Amino acid sequence: MTKQTSNLNGLLVVNKPKNMTSFGVVARLRRISGQRKIGHAGTLDPNVDGVLVVALGKATKLIDLLQSRPKTYTGTVTFGFATESQDADGAVVLKEPLTEAIDGEKLAAAFQSLEGDIIQIPPIYSAVKVKGKRLYEYARAGEMVELPERAATIYHFKPTSSLRWVANQPYQAIDFEATVSKGTYIRTLAYDLGQKLGLPATMTSLTRQSGSGFSIDEATDLAELMTLDESGIEKKLKPIADVLPYERRELTDEEFTWAKNGRKISSWPKNQDGYYQLHYQGKLVAVYAYSDEEALWRSRYYFL
Repeated sequence: MTKQTSNLNGLLVVNKPKNMTSFGVVARLRRISGQRKIGHAGTLDPNVDGVLVVALGKATKLIDLLQSRPKTYTGTVTFGFATESQDADGAVVLKEPLTEAIDGEKLAAAFQSLEGDIIQIPPIYSAVKVKGKRLYEYARAGEMVELPERAATIYHFKPTSSLRWVANQPYQAIDFEATVSKGTYIRTLAYDLGQKLGLPATMTSLTRQSGSGFSIDEATDLAELMTLDESGIEKKLKPIADVLPYERRELTDEEFTWAKNGRKISSWPKNQDGYYQLHYQGKLVAVYAYSDEEALWRSRYYFL
């Protein structure tokens, strides 16, 4: 039974275990924290572990900002078979047993060719929406649908191991690290790596090492969080101000009254990035954004 709503505001950096949905993590944290207003910044598939940033209370206003930040993953791609979901959870749809080792120079070139701005076609078993329905809903209903193209940026995609034969299987595998933009499908990246080599490929493991500005070293295992009470959860929270990349501005008494009432402000000069995080007497009040069209500052996020 969910507790009465608490007053917790901030960010929890969770080390999500495998075999659990991101929604399942949020549901458990809602129950133990007592905070009903809670959400996560960037879904992890059930078979993926690693960093899941969870926002509580007023921090939920920042989910879009947090999701927009790059994410880094480590994982394994296996060559020689492909699945309907492009990861190890899906049914195998193609097998092409390897009879000789993959050429190392060709593999290095394939990795390099996928860095930069690319277009992905996500797998049919994904949560991408087309005409109001998620792709996996079409797949489960046996309905045909045109798969959409999605832009992604791959900042870094490199092998982190040598190629190796999979034990007792005619397949080869290699470990990798990838830093990518919002909306990138790593399993599609693994599949596309195989396509560059003319081979079926499947992402067979994946861990999110960092996301939303936090690394796995800062994350707490979900199992540990589940042993804490509300005060224990509060001690684990990252303050909202810690994730704001904007210049800090201390408010006068008069300016605090303006910001508290959401008033537009024209007396401040425009700064370099067009944002201020506003503080008053040690408390975060709001984030203001500069409007070039109106030539003034207006409230973007409000935290009181």
